[in-house]
Amino acid sequence: MTTTHLHPERTSADFAGCTPTFPGLPGATLQTGLRLANFQAKRLIFNRLGQPGQVHVYAAECRAGERLRVQLLVPMLPVGGAVVPAFAVVAQSLPYSADMQKLPINTPAGFSAVVATPPAQLTAPSKDLLTRVRYYPGPLIDTRTLVGGRAYIVVWSPHNHMGKYVLQVGQRWPLRWTYWAQLPFFWWRIRGWFGLSRAALVGAIAGVALAGAFVISLLRRTQRD
Repeated sequence: MTTTHLHPERTSADFAGCTPTFPGLPGATLQTGLRLANFQAKRLIFNRLGQPGQVHVYAAECRAGERLRVQLLVPMLPVGGAVVPAFAVVAQSLPYSADMQKLPINTPAGFSAVVATPPAQLTAPSKDLLTRVRYYPGPLIDTRTLVGGRAYIVVWSPHNHMGKYVLQVGQRWPLRWTYWAQLPFFWWRIRGWFGLSRAALVGAIAGVALAGAFVISLLRRTQRD
């Protein structure tokens, strides 16, 4: 895989509305996959293939007709260390199946899979509007379940490469205010995972704290007068 800037870097909102998830080591089979609440809410999965031949499996319960949308985002890290893995959506009776023989794991009878292989070239870098981290948008799988049951996302490197990767999962935007209240925390975690400076947030928080202290001081003086 090569990276070539054939297109100018664009500012995007791909991370908008996504809850970042930093899981531990997922299981390597359908039976031991890491359980997630669902695949419908917008989510960013930040993880790392730590050994050659390692397989990551994520699992969630789905209802019949639910959309399964997964896109690979290849992080641009200051000191390298990213990987461009293959990934797949596996479930019972998907509308179509593609390259199922490339899966690194066995699947039960009646299951289908759509496999996205690593692209030969990444050409259009993006920069997230909020966090300012940079990445290459990768392949996208967008399908639906035909029957209810457990669905899976499988991640692996056909070339036994190691490194960090990001998956963008789901399409449902968060409606609770608590998500938006956590944006500074999300900013902090994502910048740190990419190995980038967090000084901007520290400075902003310090500025807000100083401004707040100044306002409180003025109010106290006014009350005394």
